[in-house]
Amino acid sequence: MHTTIETGSRLDPDVALGEGPALTMVTGAPVELLIALRRPHELEVQAVTAAPTQFAWVDGADTGMLLYRLGPVLPWAQVAYHPHLVAAEEGTPGVDAGEGVRIMLVDLDTRIVRAVHRVRWPAKFAAAVGATVTRLEQAPYDRLTHRHAVAALHRRFPTAEDLLIERADAQCTATPMR
Repeated sequence: MHTTIETGSRLDPDVALGEGPALTMVTGAPVELLIALRRPHELEVQAVTAAPTQFAWVDGADTGMLLYRLGPVLPWAQVAYHPHLVAAEEGTPGVDAGEGVRIMLVDLDTRIVRAVHRVRWPAKFAAAVGATVTRLEQAPYDRLTHRHAVAALHRRFPTAEDLLIERADAQCTATPMR
């Protein structure tokens, strides 16, 4: 999915979409946070590019969890990550801080890209995320163990705000890229 994507364009039919967020981290490409919603509200569309763009990272034993807050109005949201869930043809899992983060909001029904925003994580935050990705990539992967790790975080911290306050390993406010 590492192509030029613009607001108003239609997402390639080969890109799998599920409702909610998806996270891809591949060396040499921007981190991609793809949020697919059915008929996104205008406030959700505007929030993608509204300041501040905030992130937090949780390094779980068998998973990574990215928390994000787009703009001042919407609440915190989260997406689980494991490098072994990235298709091999996407590339080598990793975080390339120089490439930044591309946030995309797509209408799930029409596949039309409603908003795109590029931001940059501070080096310290990118390093924390990258360390988790590297550790998970090098460890043996078990889908059931990963699912249990995600479920355990959700049981212990029922909301993204709970996870942010009680468990986040790193936090940042990203800066816009041009």
